[in-house]
Amino acid sequence: MNEPKTVTNAALDKLPLFATDLEIAVAVVGKRNASRWKRDVIPMLERQGFPRWDPLHQGRPVPHVRQFYALYLGITAGFTMAPPDGEERAWIGKREEKKIDDEERRRAAGEDVPERHPITNEPTKLKAIAEYRAKTAAKYAETPYQQR
Repeated sequence: MNEPKTVTNAALDKLPLFATDLEIAVAVVGKRNASRWKRDVIPMLERQGFPRWDPLHQGRPVPHVRQFYALYLGITAGFTMAPPDGEERAWIGKREEKKIDDEERRRAAGEDVPERHPITNEPTKLKAIAEYRAKTAAKYAETPYQQR
């Protein structure tokens, strides 16, 4: 992989060949923002091609991190950034999904089940829960519940 000569960062240059997320975060955004960047930004960047964690070496390959940023910042000529894998979705969680499935299954069976209110007030999560509830209700409406 040819590394552009224009991407230089003394902190990245001092890292080993494979570095931990925290080491890379400190080199990229500094100590002050490193934990937030590690927690919030790395998952987003991975969808755009950020180097994956190598379990054998217990780190990410630093030359690939440099290459990623050269491409990300548009330093290399003729590069087109690929779109993310899909649209962003809020994570509901398996427990919440199971509870919603149970409620909708019982409603389809004719029980009078009150709708539980989610613990969160986050709009994207509430929207995801509402969409999942609607999808689950439609699924149970299509296949009538069989009494056993």
